[in-house]
Amino acid sequence: MSKQEVQLAELSLLMEALCEERLTAEEQRRLEEIVLSNPDAMQYYLNYAHLHGTLYWDQALGSDAEMAVASPVTDAELPVLKQPHDQVRRRSLSRAGLAATAVLGLVVVVWYVFRGPSTEPQLADNQQAPSELTPGPAKTLVTEDGIRRSPQFDSSQHPMLRLRQDGTVTQLTDQPLVAAKPKALPPVEKLPADASDEAIVTFINHRIQDGWQAANITPSPAATDAEWVRRVYLDVIGRIPTPEEAENFLKSKQPDKHQQLVQKLLENPSYVTNWSTIWTRLLIGRSTSRGINRRALQDFLVQSFDDNRPWNDIVFDLVAAEGDADTNGATNFLLAHLNNQAVPATAITTRLFLGTQIQCTQCHNHPFNDATQSQFWEINSFFKQTKIVRKKRTDKKGEKDQTQLALVSLRDGGTTFYETRQGLMQPAYPKFAGVKIPEGPNVNRRQELAKLMTSGKTDQLARAMVNRMWAHFFAYGFTRPIDDMGYHNSPTHPELLDELARQFADSNYNIKQLIQWICLSDAYRLSSQFTADNASDDPDDGSTPNFSRMYVKQMTVEQLYDSLLVTTNPAEIVTDYQSAWKKMQKRDQWLQQFVYTHQNEENDETTTFDGTITQALLMMNGPLVQNSLDYNRKDTILASAIKERSPDARIKKLSLAALTRYPTSRELTELKRLVKERTRYLTSRNVPPQIAVQQSYQDVYWAYLNSNEFILIH
Repeated sequence: MSKQEVQLAELSLLMEALCEERLTAEEQRRLEEIVLSNPDAMQYYLNYAHLHGTLYWDQALGSDAEMAVASPVTDAELPVLKQPHDQVRRRSLSRAGLAATAVLGLVVVVWYVFRGPSTEPQLADNQQAPSELTPGPAKTLVTEDGIRRSPQFDSSQHPMLRLRQDGTVTQLTDQPLVAAKPKALPPVEKLPADASDEAIVTFINHRIQDGWQAANITPSPAATDAEWVRRVYLDVIGRIPTPEEAENFLKSKQPDKHQQLVQKLLENPSYVTNWSTIWTRLLIGRSTSRGINRRALQDFLVQSFDDNRPWNDIVFDLVAAEGDADTNGATNFLLAHLNNQAVPATAITTRLFLGTQIQCTQCHNHPFNDATQSQFWEINSFFKQTKIVRKKRTDKKGEKDQTQLALVSLRDGGTTFYETRQGLMQPAYPKFAGVKIPEGPNVNRRQELAKLMTSGKTDQLARAMVNRMWAHFFAYGFTRPIDDMGYHNSPTHPELLDELARQFADSNYNIKQLIQWICLSDAYRLSSQFTADNASDDPDDGSTPNFSRMYVKQMTVEQLYDSLLVTTNPAEIVTDYQSAWKKMQKRDQWLQQFVYTHQNEENDETTTFDGTITQALLMMNGPLVQNSLDYNRKDTILASAIKERSPDARIKKLSLAALTRYPTSRELTELKRLVKERTRYLTSRNVPPQIAVQQSYQDVYWAYLNSNEFILIH
């Protein structure tokens, strides 16, 4: 367990003791020490106290103002239970609430000082010199003069307040709260709107390097060509490179071969197939049981990515789509989510395209940020006019009727009503980002919403896409999670996110250009291996991502399926979409065994492709792997490798096909020894020598395909 996890666990126990009024004086001192020494701990404290206060407030309201509910059982029939401890418990909760409020008040004051200036930067005016104490983690501040500063704060060694057992404050110590003068960093200058690709990549490099400097870490060394080429193939076109593709890159001496390969992959037909698959999955999930036209939606996305349409235009079409599911594939997005008063449509539209989660505010105001219940239903009211129409049609042979879904907007300018926690019905009118649309039945609300989301008046569409794309390539975005952006979830690299979003919007939302900027950055070309100088950069362990190495990702189901096809016979890779669709249908049928659909208001689904026993068995004995291990087929990589004259050449070919690299000298020596021993053993069991050799190399290939190195993107 990391130091941060240990501290978080300790803080959680202390907060629980505080709320339950069993905090000792020593524990109280320790709680103050943790909260005042670490901004992350302070934020955790604020969230915990806020949530506890909200729940206690709700309980207080519910206990005294319960709503009358009709019941078939009369009051006389109900048993009467005496609970003498109720009043004691309420007093206990009250004292715990007062204690939490007292400490919360202090922390809010401290937080105000720590968070930096809101209008004019000011330093704490103290007569006493600051104590020489170990500073807490650095946080970057941007002041009015444009100078970025990393403030270092000293925490008092003594308690800042004393509490009675009833939770009231009895003493504020005279120990001053001291903020050390922040260290000035070079200002971050914005790039011009017409900045070159090279200038934008340089900007990315500098901002990431600033993060390394602030965190006092040194990045991992650069990835080898073998690591990088495998990584970029999987990230951009969704499969590993063929042995020929890998060898061409590894042998190339061109100084700009990385840039050339990225541009080549962006023009590869598999780029279109891969990204249309990714966004089909995001828009409607992997499940094929929703009863919508999945092929039509992916056709729409294929055409959009093939034409490199601006991202804001694609989003506009998805939000404002009209017509039947077969003719206009974009309609299938909302057709999949318009159930339950369009609650799923409201939630997924903002989450996918704007990077904000508002589903929690369907029933109440958000406990940790400023999102309100009214805002949820104001966005929901944009979908009020939209209806799903089911039409009967005869198939081409004229033999039977089929049901066709269509998305239509009715002439309805009515009001949306929602129920508050107090049981009151409130009206909601269409409003997005503070902008109201004209009223009346002739106004197409979804078109107005699409305009507001994509018009450029707000940069949230660009920010959300940049954040999502960064996470696709680096495993982590600038926020965690990537679809919960806002003031409550500060980005790790705010200047970089802001500038990339601005450049993405200025490029006319050019997705290919955004991918090129990311893939050519220094951070993307780093190795995935830890070093002693960046061991603390481990987001899996809860730390803030500094991107000082490439974080390891597991292949998606689709990437694994397509990569296993490459390890079988690269000649079967199809380039045209129509042929690829037939293979994708087989892939979709294959992956349904990992997909579970939840019948909830968000239309969620779960994919169990995460190292389960089923997955392990499929990798060991499944038909896809068995096809790769078939040495009797003349067209497989394994059969081709066995035909090589020397053991070295055979193993090198198998290693290149599975892992996109040549074996190390130690690996080669060990595998040759194992092959020799395995062949000798099989022949001793009366297996013909030729078959014994084939089965021995089959074992080598099986081991490569079942290794972590194969299934991980590193």
